[in-house]
Amino acid sequence: MKKISFLLVFFVAFVFVGCGDSDPKPVNGDDNEVSDNNEVAEDADLQNDEENVEEPDETVVDEEIVVDEEPTEPTEPTEPTNQGFEAIGTFNLSFTGPVHASVSINDVTNLGGEGAAEFVYNGQPITFDKININAVVMNMDLFPMAMLNNGIVVVWLDSFSVSDATGNTAVQKQVFGINLPQNTEIGSGEMAGANMYAFYGDMMVNVRAGQFDIKCVRSVTNVGNYEVTVNDGSNLAMTASGDLLDPSAGAAYLPYPACE
Repeated sequence: MKKISFLLVFFVAFVFVGCGDSDPKPVNGDDNEVSDNNEVAEDADLQNDEENVEEPDETVVDEEIVVDEEPTEPTEPTEPTNQGFEAIGTFNLSFTGPVHASVSINDVTNLGGEGAAEFVYNGQPITFDKININAVVMNMDLFPMAMLNNGIVVVWLDSFSVSDATGNTAVQKQVFGINLPQNTEIGSGEMAGANMYAFYGDMMVNVRAGQFDIKCVRSVTNVGNYEVTVNDGSNLAMTASGDLLDPSAGAAYLPYPACE
C-alpha cells in the first residue's frame, strides 16, 4: 500500500509540475509595446481561472489514493492444498504357509510357503514367485516366507541362489511384502481398516543369520482389500489386492527412505 500511495503522490506532483508549465510564458519587449492594461487584466484573470481549476483536480487525486489503497489490503494466507498420494500401479498376492517366530540355520529346509506376488510398477508388470533351491545336499523352499516382526510379515524376493543361502554376508534383493497385525481375524475387508500395508523395495537378506532389513521402498500402500482364511498363530492363508502408491508424498512419515 505504501508503494502504491508513494507512486500516486509522485504522479500528483508530476501533474502539478505539468500544470505549472502550461501557464502563459512571459511576453517579450515587443509584445509589451502593443499590450494595454485590459490585456494584462485578462491574462491575470486567465491565470486565476487556471489556478482555480487545479483545486478540484487535487481533491479528486486525493480521493483516488484512498480508493486505490483499498484493494492492496493484505489478505489472509491460503493453506497449501494436499497433493495426496499418486497411484503408480496395482498388486495382487496370495500366500499359504507357516509363520516363523524366528529364522535360523536349523530350519532352512522348511521356511517357505506357496503363492506369488504379481504387480505392475510404473507400467512394468513384475511377478515374484515361489523360490525353491534344489542342491545336492539340501532342498529348500525359501520364499515366500512369513515371519513375526512387529506383526506378521510375508516377503517375496526377485531371486535367490545357493550362494545367497549359504553365504555369511547379507545380499541386496528386491522385495515385495505385506504386513498385517498378528491378531488379524479370519474374514475380509479393507487393508486400511485392518492396519495392513504392502510394500515394494530393496532388502538386505542373510538367511543363515536371520537378517531381513528393508533398505528402501519404491511403494508403500494400504489401499486395497484382503481376505484371511487361516491365521492360527503358526499358519497363515490370505489374499490381497489393491493400488501401489508413490511414497514421495509421505516420505517424511515413512520408517524407510524412498529408493532412488
